[in-house]
Amino acid sequence: MISKFFENFNYLSLIVIIIIFYVTYYYYKYFNRINPLPGPFPIPFFGNLHQLFIFHGGSLKEFYNSNYKKYGDIFEVYFDTRSITLNRSEHIEKILSASTRNPYIMKLSEDDSKGYYELGVMGKGLLINQEFKSWRYNRHFFTQAILSPKFVHEATYWTCKLFEELESYWNKLYFKGDNKNVLDFSLWSNQFTNDMIFTLLTGERSYSMASYFNELSDNEKAERPSALIDETVKFVQAIHKYLMGILLFQIVSPFLRHYFPYFKNKSDDMIENLKYLNQRFDSIIKRRRQEIENTPLDKPLSNDMLTSVIIANTPRDVNYDKNVNEKDMRPMTDIEIRGIIFDGIVAGTDTVSKILFIYINLDIIF
Repeated sequence: MISKFFENFNYLSLIVIIIIFYVTYYYYKYFNRINPLPGPFPIPFFGNLHQLFIFHGGSLKEFYNSNYKKYGDIFEVYFDTRSITLNRSEHIEKILSASTRNPYIMKLSEDDSKGYYELGVMGKGLLINQEFKSWRYNRHFFTQAILSPKFVHEATYWTCKLFEELESYWNKLYFKGDNKNVLDFSLWSNQFTNDMIFTLLTGERSYSMASYFNELSDNEKAERPSALIDETVKFVQAIHKYLMGILLFQIVSPFLRHYFPYFKNKSDDMIENLKYLNQRFDSIIKRRRQEIENTPLDKPLSNDMLTSVIIANTPRDVNYDKNVNEKDMRPMTDIEIRGIIFDGIVAGTDTVSKILFIYINLDIIF
């Protein structure tokens, strides 16, 4: 009898019924939501993703600008979850201001952070770390490294050295002879900060400025090995792809990322890109550990952040106290080191160049 039931069972009808129930439930929740706000109308499974990718080409900037013009200073959008967008500085200041009455560090809901757990970046480093003990431990080593006098001296040295290199490229491209090329400061500041941040944090040279110079110059090329320049370009492109793609894992639901071809291809590409970045950082950390082990105790080490966090709370550390046995004062593991170096490079290369551009163009912006 059971076999006859399954023979006559219409699976297509069941799927249609399930979809109808889901759509009904979806719009019931939507029309009965708490504190409804104006915003684009969502559809089941996708929310407002179809408007973002079809009407605005995947550009969040165009998507939010369009909705700001339609709905004003505050509106809501639906991706994986409901998000409220604020467009007035006084509202944002209230949200971001520290509160002595709030004992929690959590800033992302569990629904919004599922994608970050899937990527393996949640709970590591500083930027996307909501585990307080881990965050406090990482912050201790990060601030200890960047506030040390040796690191400040190193930053001053490399600022001068890299700016001299930048000047030499500008002289050849813009100030030599009757050259009429237009200097794009924002792009050059991006290349400068890429080289600056990577060198200070890892102790290894980056050649973003040399690569950009080679791209602009028809005759003369930078006096740098082409293999190193190519590796820098590949690494910087991977960082930018990570920055552009990480939001995919927050705004797109796991169901769409796993089963919808368009989003699955993008998420798979993002995961492979992150694997490359992790492997690159792991190789740098492993190489530096080996260099430190091979350096005699009476010889000085480099003053970059990577070296500082590797030797922290070890006999190579000038502040090492062998009588301290606290768990919080143990040396960092390679994964923990990778987390803070990764965050430092991602935050530094994407943010500092924008600050430089705004500072130079204050008269335009204001």
